[in-house]
Amino acid sequence: MKVIGSAAKTVFYLKKIQGPYPCWRLHYKTKCKSTENDLTNRLRYSEIKRNQPVAIIAREQSSGVGQNSKTWVSPKGGIWLSAAYPIFSKEFESQIFNLSLGIKICEMLRKENINVCLKWPNDIFFGSKKLIGFLPRVITRGKEIIYVRIGLGMNVLNYTPSEGISLSKILQTKNINQNYWTAKLLKVFYDSIECNKQKEYVIKSANKFLTKSFLPSGYSPHTWKIKDIDSNGHLRIENETQLKVIRRP
Repeated sequence: MKVIGSAAKTVFYLKKIQGPYPCWRLHYKTKCKSTENDLTNRLRYSEIKRNQPVAIIAREQSSGVGQNSKTWVSPKGGIWLSAAYPIFSKEFESQIFNLSLGIKICEMLRKENINVCLKWPNDIFFGSKKLIGFLPRVITRGKEIIYVRIGLGMNVLNYTPSEGISLSKILQTKNINQNYWTAKLLKVFYDSIECNKQKEYVIKSANKFLTKSFLPSGYSPHTWKIKDIDSNGHLRIENETQLKVIRRP
């Protein structure tokens, strides 16, 4: 593994957690406008190599962007990262990539006795509050998928708005090693790619972790309710007379 900047501690934990690990190129920043923009610029000038994923990790972002171009509040104390993983295959199930990632995050946290759930399509909630958000993207060339990438934010020791919650509040401690948790998130990214071909398992697991408390924007809980996630990874909602399929943005 090629270590760049102050990534040595994350590498240490990644080796312990993952065992045989891919050759990550890790870039740490004290502060940046957006790890997503930085990753895009880096990949523009240096093509991703086979078997060499890359991640940019920032202690703080000043202009993070989330789903639907919403502001992604990214203060000091959280984990804010963007990562790209080489695929070079026509077989990757791109329509369930977000679910593969979501279920692996849920599995990882539940093993730590943190009872989270998946809010379709791209959020991890603890109770009624958001702990993690992630934005998956698939980069293609013709019919071949060259690489997949994610932007991910996890509230750890940082202040959160009322709709969010931090890991420190859940665990009721400030004694949290961010390098350890960064390594676990990189491992989750790897695991989500490894399980991508197991579509039936991914859909079944996504429905197991799915919270039905949060309807998509524009749908009233007095009229609609969430049914499930279908075999294509879409959310199905229903009322007394209709069944509607909501596709991922």
